[in-house]
Amino acid sequence: MSGEVSEAVIIVLAGTFLMLILVIFIISFFFIHQRRQTQHRLEKASLKAQYEAEILNAENEIQESTMKHISRELHDNVGQLLTLVKMQLNQMAGSEPNEKKLSATKEYVDTALTDIRQLSKSLNTDNILQDGLAKAIGFELQRIEKLGTISTDFKNTYFSEILDHKSEILVFRMVQEMLQNCLKHAQASNIEIQLSDNNDIFMLKIIDNGQGFDPIIMENTTGFGAGAGLKNLKHRANLLGGKLLIKSNNNGTEMLLSIPKK
Repeated sequence: MSGEVSEAVIIVLAGTFLMLILVIFIISFFFIHQRRQTQHRLEKASLKAQYEAEILNAENEIQESTMKHISRELHDNVGQLLTLVKMQLNQMAGSEPNEKKLSATKEYVDTALTDIRQLSKSLNTDNILQDGLAKAIGFELQRIEKLGTISTDFKNTYFSEILDHKSEILVFRMVQEMLQNCLKHAQASNIEIQLSDNNDIFMLKIIDNGQGFDPIIMENTTGFGAGAGLKNLKHRANLLGGKLLIKSNNNGTEMLLSIPKK
């Protein structure tokens, strides 16, 4: 009889022990799950904060780039046109103005007013992108064409709305940075940009026929320089939930930015 009691006690104790282990496991799993969820929320909040900070930074960089462009245009184009108008008016002063000189003067004034209206539209980020990313990129390529040293091609088949407005701001700033790197370092004679979407994935490709570089070596370059620029581009691509792939050799460079729809 005592043996049966002892056996029953052992079974009860074993069952209790197993139950305690199960309870401890459930509680531990619950706390681990809660901690992971909290960590995930914090990481998500951190990424969102980084994203918002990068948007603000990109807007400031676009405005700075725009102001530099406006300064050059006012000095090189509008300033020269108004100088020609002044010279024409001085030549006509005290004499009978002829139709040819009046027509030329009117044309200079009209061109100057058109340039000023175009410049006024690009005074802030919203105006630059109000007609969409494709129009903004096309306008940027027009600026490069005015330099007279590089030809450009633009192929656009992107007509969906994969990117929201804030993402377009960040992408546009990346385009500006890629183009500036090309102008400064590539020694290219042609730049091509392709915009497209495939299976809800936004695709941006920039191709030049410049001298190329080694992306790995350049990205690992320490200090201030192109290496920091590449890291910044890849960081922004990551914040957008996308990827930036770079292929480069002696025949040129190809940069491909892909961003899936959120």
